[in-house]
Amino acid sequence: MIEEVATVVAVGEGGVEVACFSQSACGQCRQSSQCGTGLVSRALPGREHRFFIATTQEFEVGEQVRIGIPEHSLITSALLLYLLPLLLLLGGALLASLGLDMGDGGTLLGAAAGGGIGFWLASRLSRRAGRPLSEPVILGALIPTTRID
Repeated sequence: MIEEVATVVAVGEGGVEVACFSQSACGQCRQSSQCGTGLVSRALPGREHRFFIATTQEFEVGEQVRIGIPEHSLITSALLLYLLPLLLLLGGALLASLGLDMGDGGTLLGAAAGGGIGFWLASRLSRRAGRPLSEPVILGALIPTTRID
């Protein structure tokens, strides 16, 4: 299970809306001042991601929770999103070039058509029973900590 800490921002019927922030892992080493990736990560701020998660547990706004996505779900989603369109793009180009002998312009059109069909098919396959494959779940609330000064 891939886990992340999120904050409850709204409570609704049947679930809660949570927000988590994505930040680059770059900037943690000593080379970040000379590294191009470190410079880009400092230039671009972290993004907030919001999800509505169906749950029967009760949470309050501002409470921190652990959310998770199963690894197999993430791997399946990545294969659908990246590999399927790429294979259909190459197949469309190959079919137009060798199978139909359409030339360079036809090969480009075949590749575009194959890639478009691949993305459309990936979108359809990722929604089994109306539910996306990588829907996050709430694993539990974080244990509140108290500072003693």
